[in-house]
Amino acid sequence: MVDISNFLKKIFKLKKDREDGNLEKVQMATNTRDQQDEKGDTDPSNKEEKSKSTYKRLCLPLNYEELSRVDRPTLGRYVDVVVFRAFVFSIIKYLGFNSTHKIYSAGKGFGKSLRVRTMDDLIRYFRELGIGIVEVVEKNPVLRIRIYESVFCSGFPNIGECVCHYERGILAGCLENILNKKVEVVETRCCACGDDYCEFEVRIPGER
Repeated sequence: MVDISNFLKKIFKLKKDREDGNLEKVQMATNTRDQQDEKGDTDPSNKEEKSKSTYKRLCLPLNYEELSRVDRPTLGRYVDVVVFRAFVFSIIKYLGFNSTHKIYSAGKGFGKSLRVRTMDDLIRYFRELGIGIVEVVEKNPVLRIRIYESVFCSGFPNIGECVCHYERGILAGCLENILNKKVEVVETRCCACGDDYCEFEVRIPGER
């Protein structure tokens, strides 16, 4: 069993750093370095080519179907949940908590790729992929969904933050396929806030 105590310590440190303003200082330093790298390059075509080159370098030429192909005859498809948590945590730490919308957007992209067509499909996929156990607790006037045993935060101490940005993104992507409408998913309860489950409210822009 992997000891996640160090992982949780990092969460507390990240929370403290944010409260102390250290993350903003780190972001400012990063921005300064980026500006220094570009200093003196005033040719717009060079900047455009550099941007395209960076985009190509960062975007892997793989789709989600190809990512699902696994050749691990001994270890199989699954890893300890701490690996997923550490991966997402590392991305959030790198981007900063102010950039969690990017995590949400990434989750939405994955959710749409699942091509679910019904709520039953959504519930089944979440359980089969080990994301969590989904329960629809309210449909009107708003759609509310609970996730038990969340892959990211179930078992977390109370840090006073809703942290399931990737999971709410997956929900949003799936629900846009089901409803054929743009949706926004907001987390209202979270295991990382001391709750026994994570709860999400589904909003349709332009509708009350």
